Amino acid sequence: MALTATVTKKSVTQTMDKLWSIALNLSVTDGAVEVLNQDFSLKYRPGQDVAEKVKAVRDEMQKTIDDYKGEQQLLNHAHLDTAVTWLNNNIVG
Repeated sequence: MALTATVTKKSVTQTMDKLWSIALNLSVTDGAVEVLNQDFSLKYRPGQDVAEKVKAVRDEMQKTIDDYKGEQQLLNHAHLDTAVTWLNNNIVG
């Protein structure tokens, strides 16, 4: 599964004196199909370590991508296909 992730700036909002909320958007495509589109936010105050904040957001984004990939592995697993086929053959309408 070759996914392409794109992060864009969405907004910056001053929520209090010297406190900003920064919103970033993660869009993930599989070929030409968008499979994830989620916003992530972080709080920032002047003087804080920006690198730490960015790493935390990156970790959240990566977990979202990893969760999606795990879900797709289960969805596309042959055992699930077999179970669905069996159910279709054994359900009486």
